[in-house]
Amino acid sequence: MRRVFSVLLFVTLLVASLASGRSPALARRKPAPSPSPSPTGTPTPSPTPSLSPAQRLERLRDELEALARAAPGRLGASVFDVTTGARASVRGDDAFPLAGTAKLAVALAAFRRADQHRLDLNALVLVTAADLRHGSAIALAHPRGNVYLSNWMLIEAMLANGDNTATDVLLGELGGPDALQTFLDKLGTHGFRYRKSEADAYADAHAGRTFARGADNAGTPSGVADLLAELVQVHYLSLGSTNEMLSMLLATQSGSEGLAAGLPPGASLAHEAGSGYPVDGVTGATNDAGILTLPDGRRIVIVAFLASARGDAAERNAVLARVARAAYDAFGP
Repeated sequence: MRRVFSVLLFVTLLVASLASGRSPALARRKPAPSPSPSPTGTPTPSPTPSLSPAQRLERLRDELEALARAAPGRLGASVFDVTTGARASVRGDDAFPLAGTAKLAVALAAFRRADQHRLDLNALVLVTAADLRHGSAIALAHPRGNVYLSNWMLIEAMLANGDNTATDVLLGELGGPDALQTFLDKLGTHGFRYRKSEADAYADAHAGRTFARGADNAGTPSGVADLLAELVQVHYLSLGSTNEMLSMLLATQSGSEGLAAGLPPGASLAHEAGSGYPVDGVTGATNDAGILTLPDGRRIVIVAFLASARGDAAERNAVLARVARAAYDAFGP
């Protein structure tokens, strides 16, 4: 699954680490902010009529329906107020290709194993040439492989830079797609069908295989929204692991044209985006899923999936941005 990567930044960091004589894999886990990080600035709310919370929620539902009707593909979205439990969705329980947002499940499983002392995040993992994947800063920095990276660095590369090599190496550490699906089932998540590695997804795209024919991992907007809500409420991981995962999502270098583009400057969004490979001029997935922290500390989960869409990336991402803007207008100050 192809992502927009901050390739130069990650490559520079890896090369600089090697030049200094230190293995980049020895980078230690860094302190992380609280699960409710304060935004860097105060968003300027859109002028809205004085409506009750119930009226604003109903308006949001109407807006999501309107966006779905006008979208250049099949739009599914779920917006959830973690504090009050209020939710607005369109096609919230329909299955969509997850694309890069599937990385949330991989990271969750890795941190959960670390909490259970079954995975050492500072342990070194050998990344070989056979592990390298398309769309990977690690592959660009080490085109022949044979580099040792820590599990912690792999998770950071996966979440913050959307690195497909890191994703598949971690997936292998976790036992593969079937083992990850078993983990999600035992955890009590819903709406997920994790069945593909990044290598599988790339092969599917080159074979012209679409989501309807079994390509990509599947998830529902409401299922992903619930996973993020449980995460930010510290229901899945220890507080330390929760903070680390959220800090990586806050620092993500991709997806700024999606949900983030619809929010006021300075809004705090911890998110993971992803897009599918185009097949016959149709992009299988343009996705973004994140946690918006409002100035008063309330957290709003926003998930927007656009499947089987025509049009360029700017047009597709604009749909996701409008979902975020509608959510902010409904729950913001």
